[in-house]
Parts: sequence; C-alpha cells; structure tokens
Amino acid sequence: MIVAIVAPLVALAVFVAVALFSPVMSVRTIEVEGLDRLDEATVHQALADLEGRPLALVGSGDIAERLAPFVLVQSYSTRAEPPSTLVVEVIERQAIGALPNGGGFTVYDAAGIALWDAATAPMDVPSLELRGGDPGSDAFASAAEVSLALPSAFRSQVATIEAASLDDVTLELRDGTSVVWGSADESTKKVEVLLALIAATSDAPPSQYDVSSPEAPVTR
Repeated sequence: MIVAIVAPLVALAVFVAVALFSPVMSVRTIEVEGLDRLDEATVHQALADLEGRPLALVGSGDIAERLAPFVLVQSYSTRAEPPSTLVVEVIERQAIGALPNGGGFTVYDAAGIALWDAATAPMDVPSLELRGGDPGSDAFASAAEVSLALPSAFRSQVATIEAASLDDVTLELRDGTSVVWGSADESTKKVEVLLALIAATSDAPPSQYDVSSPEAPVTR
C-alpha cells in the first residue's frame, strides 16, 4: 500500500524536476516593458546573465539586484510566459524639475531623488526656482506637486516653476506667458482650467493666466 502511494509521488517529483530544469523551460527571451528614458539595450545587458536559468526559479531578488544601479527605476514587476520568456515591466521615476547645482543642473523626481545631471537646463522639464532651494524643503514639495499634476506634454512647455512659499507658486511658460498658481492645492483642477483657458484664448493669448482660484480664473 505504501509503495503504491509513494511511487506516483516520486514519479511526479521527477517529472516536476525535469520540467523545471529542462532547457526548454529555461529563460531564452527577456522582454523589458515600460522604458522611456532608460536605454533598452543597457537594461537588457544588465539582465542578460539570467538567460539559461530555469524560468520558474528566477526570483524577485535576482531582478532587484540587477536593476539596483538604475536610479530611474522606481518599481518593477515580472511575469513568466512559458516555456522560456521572462517579462520585466518597469515603472520609471518621473522627472519633475531641475535645480542648479553650481556647474549645471540636477534633475529630480517628486520624492527629491536626483535622477541625472545636465550641463544646461533641460528643455523637457521645468527649472525650479525655490526659496530655500533644498530638495527636502516645503517649497520643493509644493513645486513638485504642481509639476507632477501637469501632463507630460504640457510640462515640457513650462520653463520655470517658482515657489516662493507653499502658497505662492508661479509658472513661466517657454513662450513667456506667466501662470499664477497659488498653492499646490487643487492642482489637478487648476491644470484642467489652465488648459481650457489656453485653448479658448489661442487667437489672442494673454500675458498671464491666474488659476489660483480655479472657480474664478483670470487672464491679463
């Protein structure tokens, strides 16, 4: 009776072991999704030594170790697609602004993490002008919240975000138009109102938009 029970279990264990460690079930293709600023070839190279490993035995720690050098990686997830494909989906940190660093600029995300350095002010993210320009300051947090609320396509049209205080944020667009923002409160609503105003005044753009009170915006 015992032999009759054990034999199928042993056979099953052997089958599973063969399946797990079979070359057919090993990683042969690594797909990386979600990349924007990161170079795909560089990320693939960092993960390349996982090829040949049993697909089912590639763990989260294996991926974390290889992606750790990439500061732009905020988080990731993985999934196995049998028989041999490992998919790594990356969520990148979002650049919200650049601060002068003495010899150029450092680009930050909303958490105040330095993403990269640039010799000149980047054209696709705003420069930040802060009272007490520390990434850990309240002014930075306020400017970051405003920038994060902007659609990425519109954020690239913003030259500077000036935060004199928590309640005194001003944007300057690359065409010279200024936007009085006020506090970071209701930033999502303010974005909607601002974009609607810009569309409505495209024939005769004003020099300033004031969305500090989004229910009663003003153009000047």
